[in-house]
Amino acid sequence: MTIAKFLTLLILLDLSSCVGCKDKVWTTLPPETQTGANTFGCMIDGELFVGGYFPSWMQPVFDVNYDNDSGKLYISTAGQLNDNPGGDIIMSINHPTQEGTQIIEWIGYYPTTTISLCREYLAPTNGEVFFTKFDTINKIVSGRFQFTGYCVDSTNVKHITQGRFDLKFGAYYK
Repeated sequence: MTIAKFLTLLILLDLSSCVGCKDKVWTTLPPETQTGANTFGCMIDGELFVGGYFPSWMQPVFDVNYDNDSGKLYISTAGQLNDNPGGDIIMSINHPTQEGTQIIEWIGYYPTTTISLCREYLAPTNGEVFFTKFDTINKIVSGRFQFTGYCVDSTNVKHITQGRFDLKFGAYYK
């Protein structure tokens, strides 16, 4: 997937409306696993964000793509913030390697308009990811992440901490 395709996908995100998929009510972060369990969670300014929330226009719940040619990994999820529509987290990592802390090439948090006046929180240089599993054969990626997102329109800041994911490559819908 090229950066242009990725950015086109990002532009097409409908961040203002979501319909919840209430299969599980999360009260804590998902456990750290390495099985491709399709879990994603973090704390945003101390509030629980859990990926896997179903947007209204059939966007994937999780979208994970690895491009062998460019060596780029893309991860995208729509999520819940304290069991309400919470927006999207999208990241791109160059040449992911297992068992090492890496700088995230590009990461952003895109809250729903119902919870924030700022539509984009980007981390130009401070995002970090630690891969606990990166398996291109079984198509599983697991790890931890954190970043500080800066609003593109103001001085607002969001602290994303305790991030974790255990995902299978591909697009998954509920």
